[in-house]
Amino acid sequence: MPVKYKWHIFLAVTGVCFFLDWITKHLAMSALHSGPPVRIVGHYLQLMLVYNKAALFGLDPRHILPFFPLNTFFFIFSIIAITVIIVYFKSIVETNPLIQWGLTIILPGALGNLFDRALHPQLGVVDFIRVGISDRVYWPIFNIADAYVTIGVALILLNLLREERQRKIISRANGKAETSSENTSNDKC
Repeated sequence: MPVKYKWHIFLAVTGVCFFLDWITKHLAMSALHSGPPVRIVGHYLQLMLVYNKAALFGLDPRHILPFFPLNTFFFIFSIIAITVIIVYFKSIVETNPLIQWGLTIILPGALGNLFDRALHPQLGVVDFIRVGISDRVYWPIFNIADAYVTIGVALILLNLLREERQRKIISRANGKAETSSENTSNDKC
């Protein structure tokens, strides 16, 4: 991402992705009703409207702490996460495109789910995409915003793995260079 256009790209991608998330959720709420899933590709891809008041993958801490203010927690957590994303994005240098793109894609996902929680707190986040590997094994139902967050996190993790690999290569090269220079100095003695 060129420095000159870094913020333009960041804001454009955020706006377009946020709109795509919002329109797909709106269409899902309008066209789908609670009930059996609509098959797109057999058991592999289906549309099924659910409202998720819980956390990632439907995990709900209220099973352990019934008094836990889940919606308030996620609202505050999302605002903090969005702030951290923007501040961190500002500090990233041009030479780190995976982190830049990861954050750029995570932001509209965080905004989309925050918008859902603010728009209809009594229902929760609108989820409607159901992916399965058989007629009995399904990934938790998700939405486009969740996909953005997953892809963004994957890009950031890929960057971390790449940096770790580069560190190991440099470390090995430095180790060989030190061994080589020690052998050369021993030969001179």
